[in-house]
Amino acid sequence: MSIFLRIWFAFAIVLMVGSYFSFNAMQNQIKPSMRQVVEETLADNANIIATLISPDVANGQIQTPAFKEKIDQILSRKLDAKIWNQTKTNVSQQLYITDSHGIVLFDSTGLATGQDYSHWNDVYLTLHGRYGVRSTRTNPNDDSTSTMYVAAPIFAQGQLIGVLTLGKPGASVQPYIDQAQRGMLIRALWIVLLSLLISGIVSWWLRHGIDQVRRYALAITPHHALDGAAPAPQQPPRFWIARELNELTHTIDQLRAALAGKTYVENYVHTLTHELKSPLTAIAASAELLQDDLSSPDRLRFAHNIHEQTERLQLLIERLLLLAKLENQQDQSHHPLDRQPNDIAALINLLLQEHSAQITANQLKLQVEIAADASIAAEPFWLKQALGNLLDNAIDFTPIGGTLTLRCHEVADPSTSHKTRMQIQVINDGDPIPDYALTQVFDRYFSLPRPRSQRKSTGIGLTLVREVMALHHGHVEIHNSAQGVCVSLLF
Repeated sequence: MSIFLRIWFAFAIVLMVGSYFSFNAMQNQIKPSMRQVVEETLADNANIIATLISPDVANGQIQTPAFKEKIDQILSRKLDAKIWNQTKTNVSQQLYITDSHGIVLFDSTGLATGQDYSHWNDVYLTLHGRYGVRSTRTNPNDDSTSTMYVAAPIFAQGQLIGVLTLGKPGASVQPYIDQAQRGMLIRALWIVLLSLLISGIVSWWLRHGIDQVRRYALAITPHHALDGAAPAPQQPPRFWIARELNELTHTIDQLRAALAGKTYVENYVHTLTHELKSPLTAIAASAELLQDDLSSPDRLRFAHNIHEQTERLQLLIERLLLLAKLENQQDQSHHPLDRQPNDIAALINLLLQEHSAQITANQLKLQVEIAADASIAAEPFWLKQALGNLLDNAIDFTPIGGTLTLRCHEVADPSTSHKTRMQIQVINDGDPIPDYALTQVFDRYFSLPRPRSQRKSTGIGLTLVREVMALHHGHVEIHNSAQGVCVSLLF
């Protein structure tokens, strides 16, 4: 089950349980509250009527046909009242009057006249100077058959001469109770549904944040290392009101950096062990042979071999250190590039002067096609390293007397119609690169045999060029052309 469903189910269970008990408590409170209101109204009415009829009770006129007719007219009065969407058409009350001994003198229903009601709470309590009220059911098992009776004392010249009781059937109040409970149920259902929706949105928000962290962790996980290079860093997600998720993302970053560093060091240790083994073996063999009694030509040959392998070791170590420095600078948030305008014509001339001995020895012809104002914004050190490596390779793979071409010009940016990009090209007229090697020449430690050079390539030069271009958000490509082999740097 997904974390979204788990969180949402947890919210839903808590909400449903809480809503059930809260709704049940409120539903049970409606009926007592409604009856309290009815009782309070009956108490007011009973005391008002008791005051109005006290002269009739004192003069013995309540048993006359005129009194009965007056009461009947009041209780049978037709109404047209709209109360809480309930239409009331008649007076739903009954009335009876007892004397000071609890004997019924008048009953609006005509059923209890002459009976002794002194034992009923409403009459009994009122005759003893207390608040008299009772509720009686005609069917003990049916709450809707209950009638509430509220009594008021009747005084004449300060003497208690009787009791007036008003009765209100529960059935007349039940529609209002039902309507209130029904309205509360509908509102409660809307509240529950809205709460479930909000809890679903909150659950999705939490799940979305966790999923962003999960996808970030997967994105930076090296499922398979390519040439031992650390995976390209991804932009970590940031959350406005989720401090814990930000801390988790930061912790993942730290863990990734620690693991990447460990893997990086292990990879370089294995690489150095492998790459240094061959020249060290050659040096050891030559040194051992030099201990024997050899002729001068043989001594010179083995000494030259030691010197050549030592130079190879030195070049390999220098290139590895440069590549390590470059790869550690890939995280630009910690090592920002020091971009500066670079005069390309001046930089190419400087590199050609540094390689003038090789160019002269190989009798190479140069074609330099660079505008005087050509400039590229890049870090000078890394730009020089990249161009120097390309020039090294181009010289080694250009045949004696061949032509070496260097160009720098603007080209259209394919992503936009109104911008241009700077392109540097190094072209030599040597043999084409085999098709299988075109996709591998930028891989670390991959190299092709050099036509004239006896030294073995480190296989790191073009890898360093690729990393320099990636650091500058540029692109490098190599292809065979009619002129030879062309390497393009696109900034």
